[in-house]
Formats: sequence, C-alpha cells, structure tokens
Amino acid sequence: MSYTPTPATVTLADGSTPALNAALGSVFRLAAAGDRTIDVPTNPTENPKIIIQHYASGGARTLALNTGAGGFRFGSDIAALTQTASGKTDYIGCVYNSTNAFWDVVAYVKGY
Repeated sequence: MSYTPTPATVTLADGSTPALNAALGSVFRLAAAGDRTIDVPTNPTENPKIIIQHYASGGARTLALNTGAGGFRFGSDIAALTQTASGKTDYIGCVYNSTNAFWDVVAYVKGY
C-alpha cells in the first residue's frame, strides 16, 4: 500500500477579491473578515480539484465565486452559496472542466 501525504492548506489573503493560484495546492483556506468574492483561479491545469474552506471571522459572512470566463460554474444541485455562520467553516469542492474552462462546484457542506 502506498501513502500519499495530505497537501498543506494554502492560506488565502483576506480582501474583497482573494486571489487563488491553483498551482499552489488543492486545499485553500480563507478567514473572511467581511463578505468576499473569490477571483477566477489562475493556473487551473496543475490541480484539477480544489477545496475552499471559508471561515466566517467576527460575524456571519457571504462568499461569492467569480463566475466570469475561466471562473466557477454552478449546476442544478448546487445553484449558489449561502451565508456562513459566524465562527463556522463551510467547504466548497470544485473540479476543473478543461473542455469548458470552468471550475464546476460539485460539493458544498456547511457549519463546521
């Protein structure tokens, strides 16, 4: 049996539109001190799957994902994100669809 170590979590700089470089890892944590919009991820071919941990710091926070060219895309099962409760972490799982050049949001769990 082989062992693959879990990659380190990449901390995103808090700001109105945090940048996400997919080449840096596969798990990204944002401690948001306000409502935020994650910008279109750069370098999507390096890591075709990412997880975003959204922690609501100091109050309930809303996270949006940039849906512009090369950005995020929602389907019928997960159509949008909702507000994260203060002091809680929500997890968003995305898979890069190279055919359409979008990050498809395929998982969303709340309240950890």
